[in-house]
Amino acid sequence: MPDHHHDHSHSHSCADEHDYSHDGHDHDLPPGTGIGEDVLYEKIDRANVVALNEAEEGMGQRVIKEWDRREDVEEYLESDADDQLILRVPFTGNIKLRSIILKSGPAGFTPSKMLVYANDLSLDFSDLESGREATQEFEVPITSDVVEFAVKATKFSNVRSLTLFFPGNHSGGDDEETSRVSFVGFKGSWSALTRDPVITVYEAQANPADHKKVQGTAMGMSGLGHGQ
Repeated sequence: MPDHHHDHSHSHSCADEHDYSHDGHDHDLPPGTGIGEDVLYEKIDRANVVALNEAEEGMGQRVIKEWDRREDVEEYLESDADDQLILRVPFTGNIKLRSIILKSGPAGFTPSKMLVYANDLSLDFSDLESGREATQEFEVPITSDVVEFAVKATKFSNVRSLTLFFPGNHSGGDDEETSRVSFVGFKGSWSALTRDPVITVYEAQANPADHKKVQGTAMGMSGLGHGQ
């Protein structure tokens, strides 16, 4: 196996520490499944998607594809120094996540597991070595199908970003020394970020008449559901 270009080891095992979801995936999605508002492709901040240990710069962004390209394997994300990958995915608002859709492989290039971290966009390999607990963990099957992994909704009800960690592949020490993913998608609901209400604080001896009222504030807060 080639030399590592990043400092992390394979000694940390999450198998007994995290919330496993052995049966939380679905093969052979029916034609048209996911078309509509629940597909979150347009709500991903794609320009800021980052992959760590990618073989070529920009590979991480290429696997965030439109739904109708989910079977496309010409563009993919592949690991570099070994079979570990981290993919950081920010969103443009708040997400209530329902599922993660993945196409990977072929064969031994398929990641063996996927660890999902909510709102932990700075996660790197050193954090994982220290035993950072995943929000949810899945086993990834070897298949040419697009696979949908249903998440526990209560753990992903207010998500600004997701970080996916693939700790190894299915090669079992054979020739496939890297991991490969060709599609990553998400389903759920999206809501715009709301601003905190603007509160004006006057100094103790100030004359309130000296301060101009910000016009439209009350209406703006009401429109955002904060009118109180």
